[in-house]
Amino acid sequence: LGVEVRTPTSLKGEAEQQAFAALRADVAVVVAYGLLLPKAVLGGARLGCLNGHASLLPRWRGAAPIQRAIMAGDAETGMMVMRMEEGLDTGPVALLEKCAIEPDMTAGELHDRLMAQCASLIVEALAQLGINCLTFAQQATVGVTYARKIDKSETRVDWT
Repeated sequence: LGVEVRTPTSLKGEAEQQAFAALRADVAVVVAYGLLLPKAVLGGARLGCLNGHASLLPRWRGAAPIQRAIMAGDAETGMMVMRMEEGLDTGPVALLEKCAIEPDMTAGELHDRLMAQCASLIVEALAQLGINCLTFAQQATVGVTYARKIDKSETRVDWT
């Protein structure tokens, strides 16, 4: 397809920021991306940066929304497409699709279901963006929770 894919460990360096600027991208899309984008990157795509995020924001902002939703016993979650801002998953939301969390569902199963939703939502978002009809709504300021990265100690099972 001729699409350049980059996986830098950081976007803070001038070299990576210049490489991104050289693309002269119309839009940037990230999904389950673990780094905050610096201003130079956020402003580097003509139509902005979109993020596919696996929660019903503002619940479960951060690194592990799927696992945290299951650990909290949430009955549902979802996939959202949002515009990225400097804050952690704070940008306005364009599209969302809810997803029930079945009682015996694993994080892997939920991940796969959400990523299938994400693919169609990203395609829809890009199509709407291309004809200038993608609209965004600000996230609620109440109900904010953070999905911190899963610590290794949280993966241990106490069999006693």
